[in-house]
Amino acid sequence: MRPARQYAVIVVGGGVAGTTTALALAREGIPVCVLERTQYDRWRPGETLSPLAHAELLRLGVPLPEAGEDLIPSHGIEAVWGSEHPQFHPFITNPYGGGWHVDRQRFDALLAHHAEAHQVPILRLTSAVYIERGPGAWNVHANAPSGELNLTCERVVDATGRASSIARQCGVRRHQVDALCSVSVVLTQPERLEQTLLVESTPLGWWYAAPLPDQRVIVSLLSDADLLALAGAFRPSGWLALLSATRYIRERLGTLPEDLRLHVRPCETSSLERSAGEHWLAVGDAASGLDPLSSGGILKALRSGHRAAAALRAAQEGDSTAHQQYAEAQSSEFARYLEARLGHYATERRWPDEPFWRRRMEEPAATAA
Repeated sequence: MRPARQYAVIVVGGGVAGTTTALALAREGIPVCVLERTQYDRWRPGETLSPLAHAELLRLGVPLPEAGEDLIPSHGIEAVWGSEHPQFHPFITNPYGGGWHVDRQRFDALLAHHAEAHQVPILRLTSAVYIERGPGAWNVHANAPSGELNLTCERVVDATGRASSIARQCGVRRHQVDALCSVSVVLTQPERLEQTLLVESTPLGWWYAAPLPDQRVIVSLLSDADLLALAGAFRPSGWLALLSATRYIRERLGTLPEDLRLHVRPCETSSLERSAGEHWLAVGDAASGLDPLSSGGILKALRSGHRAAAALRAAQEGDSTAHQQYAEAQSSEFARYLEARLGHYATERRWPDEPFWRRRMEEPAATAA
C-alpha cells in the first residue's frame, strides 16, 4: 500500500498498543498510518494472554485464531510465592473463557494484519527520526527502505515502548521506579509440559516458565540489573547455576542443552511524567511500563489503545480537554498499579534481607531516566 503524505493521526510504533490505537481509529473512519521499525521478526518474550483480553479483541473485531500455530490454551497460573508449595489459579471459572500462551512476534503481526485489512498503512522498516510542529500540523521525518520519508498529521501517537522517543522529543521525562531486567531462554518443550504459567520466587528475584507454540517453552529470570550482573546471570553458565537453585521450574524442564542463547530485556517499572500534551499522546509501554509480574502486558496495551483512540477522536471533534483527561486517567491508573505492586511483593516474606526483596518492601522512589 503506497503511503499518503497526510493523515489525521500517525502512530509511531506497531506493537499491540500502537496497532490497537490505529485499528480503533480506522474503524471510526479516521485516516491513520503506523510506522513500524521492524518486519515483526525481532525476538520478544512469549506472554500469557489473560481471558479478559478476549473482550478487548472482540471490540476491535479481531478473532483469535485456532489453537496451534500462533497460540496454545493456558489453563491458569501456578505461583510458588510466599510459600514452599505452588498455588494454582485456574482460568476455567473466568466468564470470558480460558487464557492463551502466545508468541508475541506472531500476535503483534496478527494485529497488524487486521489493521491493514481496515486500510491502515503499516510502513514496516520505517523509523521516525524526529518530529517538529509546523503551522497546524506535525511534520514527521522518517527513514524508510526507499529513503527519507516526510509525512504530516494533525496528531501523533507515541507507541515506541519504554524508549518513549516521541514524548522525549516533546520534552517529557520518564521516571524509573526500579531496574528490573529479564534474562530469558527459549527451549524445546519437554514432553507433557503443563499448559500453565509457572512463577517461582527465589532470594535473587523470581522466575517464570510458560509453554509457547511450536513445542517450545520460555524460561525467564527476573531481578534488578545490578543484582543479575553480580550473580553472573548474563552468562549461560551463571544462568544455569541459578536455575539449578530453583525447585519447580527446574523439575519441569528436563535435560537442558549445553549451548544456551540468552535474551536480555529491560522490564523496569517506569512512566512518563505526563502521557499527553498538545496534539500528541503516548500509549502502552511508552506511557508506562509495568512489572511483568502483573501478567497483563497485552491486556494493558489493548485497553490503552482503546482509550487513546477515544481521546483522539474526542479531540478531533473539538474537545479541548480530551488529551488532558487521558493523561490524568493514565496517571491515576499507574498510581493504583504501584499500590498493587507493593502489596503483591509484600506477600513474599521469606527473604527480607535479600536486596531484591528489601528494595520492594519500601514505597518506590522514582528517578528520572
